[in-house]
Amino acid sequence: MPIHDLGYRGWQGDRMATLLRPWVVARSGISLVLRRRWLRTMLMLAWLPIVFPAFGLFAFEYSSTEPDLQRVIVRMAAGPLNQPELASQIIDDHDAARHQVWSTLILAFFRYPQLFAMVILIGLIAPMLISYDLRTKAYLMYFSRPLSPSQYILGKSAVIWFLLSMIATLPAFLLYLLGVLLSPDFSVVTQTWDIPLRILAASAVLMIPTTSLAVAYSSLTVESRYATFAWFTTWAMGFVAYQVLTSASAVMASGSMRPPRGRRGWENINFDFDRWRLLSPYHTLGKVQSWVFGLDTSAASVFPAMLVLVAVTAISFWVVRRRIIARLSV
Repeated sequence: MPIHDLGYRGWQGDRMATLLRPWVVARSGISLVLRRRWLRTMLMLAWLPIVFPAFGLFAFEYSSTEPDLQRVIVRMAAGPLNQPELASQIIDDHDAARHQVWSTLILAFFRYPQLFAMVILIGLIAPMLISYDLRTKAYLMYFSRPLSPSQYILGKSAVIWFLLSMIATLPAFLLYLLGVLLSPDFSVVTQTWDIPLRILAASAVLMIPTTSLAVAYSSLTVESRYATFAWFTTWAMGFVAYQVLTSASAVMASGSMRPPRGRRGWENINFDFDRWRLLSPYHTLGKVQSWVFGLDTSAASVFPAMLVLVAVTAISFWVVRRRIIARLSV
C-alpha cells in the first residue's frame, strides 16, 4: 500500500451551485484587477464624459421655457448629432421629441467616449486574463476543483463585463434617471419606459462580442503583449480600412477628384455607406446599437452586422474552449 497516494481523488469540499461557479472565478479576477491604482483612476475618469449628454438632457428639458437653451439643443441636434429633422421636431413638438432626444444622447455616450474607453480598458486588462494562467499553469488550480472549461471562460469574461458595466451601463442608467428628475413630472416614464431596456441591450451588444474576442486573443499566446498588440491592431486597422475604402468609393461615386466637404456634401452622394462597415468593429457595433435604440430602422442592413457579432462571439468561445481543453488533455 503506497504511503503517498498521488492519484486523482474525488472532490470532498462543499460544492457551489453550478450556475454560481463562474462567479468564483470572476470574484477572484475582479479583486485582483481592482488592486491596481491606475485602473481605479481610469474607472473614475471614464465617468467624466457623462457631463456632455447630461448637459444635453438639461438643455432639452428646460428648452420649452428657456429660448436660449432651446437654441442650444436645436443647434446640437442639427450639428454634432446630424439630425436636422429632430431639431425641427424639438421646435414643433417638444414632448413628442423627448424619446428620440434621450435615446440619441445616450447612444452618443455609448458610441464615442465610452467605446474608446472600452477599447483601452479591455486592451490593458483582458490579454492577461488567460495568457497569464497558461504561462504560470495557474489554470491547474482552477480545474483541480469541479469547474468546467465553459464555466472558467464565463468567469474570466465576467471580469471584463463588470468593468465595462462600471464605465458604460451604470453611467447610462444615471443619465436616464437624471432625465426623469429634470422632467416636469414623472409621467415622462410612460414615454421613455423602454430606454432602460435598450440600455441593457446596447450594453450586451458592446460587452459580449468584444470580451469574447479579447479573451480569445489572450488564450492564443502565453505572452500578453502579443494579445494586446492583436487587440489594438484589430480596432485600428478596421477603423482605418473602413474610412479609406468608404472615402475612396464615395469620391468615385461623386465623380469628383476631391472628397466631399461637410456633412451635406456626403449626404448628397447616392452611396451605400454600409458596404465596408463590417470591416470595422467600431462601425459594426455602432450600427447594431443604433438599431437597438430605435434610431436606425433599416433592419435589412442591421442583420449582417448582427450576424458578424454573433459569429465573432461563437468562434471566439470555441477557440478559447478548445485551447483550455487541449491544455487539460496533456
